[in-house]
Amino acid sequence: MIKKIELTHKGKKVTGRQIVVTSEFETNIENIWCKIQDVDSLREICNPRASFVFCDDSLLVWEEGKSFLLKVYLHKIIPLGKHTLNMIKIDKKSREIVSNEHNKAVQIWNHYIKMEDIHGSTTRYTDVVDLYAGFLTPVIAWWSLKFYKHRQRKWQKIARTL
Repeated sequence: MIKKIELTHKGKKVTGRQIVVTSEFETNIENIWCKIQDVDSLREICNPRASFVFCDDSLLVWEEGKSFLLKVYLHKIIPLGKHTLNMIKIDKKSREIVSNEHNKAVQIWNHYIKMEDIHGSTTRYTDVVDLYAGFLTPVIAWWSLKFYKHRQRKWQKIARTL
């Protein structure tokens, strides 16, 4: 789902988009929570639509309060430039992850992940992304919706192996 939302960029109100994608995985919430902490899991679920390398390629686990600089590629070959990812929250108790991100094209890319235990063997997983990219906002929102659906299909495959 994509909907228009109001965001603030550099003190001004702008019209952005919110992307929401939700799936249920047939696995225990702890299994998915542990797997999402691993940077290689992100690489796996993004592949082949997007790939990235850290400018300082020493990171193995996400850390709350840290900022990371990545080089991002579309389909592994088209460079999209550098992308800053600020890890705002990683909360095991609430099963929430929040990052505020940006790059040259996308001034606002705020990503919220929520996991909910449906019952012992099913986990509801939701990605919410608020983004703003000037006149490119509608196109990037459309691509992002496809991208997050792709990511969740990849999570489905991973969940079946856990």
